[in-house]
Amino acid sequence: MPTRGVLVNYVRGFAPWLCYAALSPVDWRLGFCVAAVVAVLLLAGQVRAGRVDLLGAATCGFFVVMAAVSLAFPKSGLDTWTCVLANGVLAVTALASLMVRRPFTLSIARTQVPEEFWNAPRFVQVNMVLTSVWTAAFAASAVACALIVHYAHAATVPLVVVQVLAFVVPFVFSGRYADRAKARAAAHTAGEAA
Repeated sequence: MPTRGVLVNYVRGFAPWLCYAALSPVDWRLGFCVAAVVAVLLLAGQVRAGRVDLLGAATCGFFVVMAAVSLAFPKSGLDTWTCVLANGVLAVTALASLMVRRPFTLSIARTQVPEEFWNAPRFVQVNMVLTSVWTAAFAASAVACALIVHYAHAATVPLVVVQVLAFVVPFVFSGRYADRAKARAAAHTAGEAA
């Protein structure tokens, strides 16, 4: 299981998505507007720190656009498909981060290791694997949500289950995989020192 620091960093990184998930059942416009505000604040913090990442930028763009659309066209029916759109955006963003070899999990992982390891090939490779798992989870969730919306008329319980699984499964995997990678790296370092 991920350490508390990693958990906090994942929650911070996904805070807009979590706000949307929590508030959209009340009102989809409220969910998008609060998520947009949180995303703008997080992106502003990244800009101030000089470390804007693809996930933060894409998240901000998505929620600002969707907040504006939800307010301008509240009866559009788009609210039924937002789970598909949200997971699709996350999948595409995660895939894009893999394609440019800057997996989005790097920004989270870097808070847990000394800076000297940030560009090490093994460290980057571990994060490529982690981001691949997140990408697959988001893509599978987008497809599952689309099927639920289409065939089950957006049944709430299955959508919630899919959304929860899309975050919990890769989160748990990330913690376990990262722990194994740290143990292997420590064993390798100990072997070189001997």
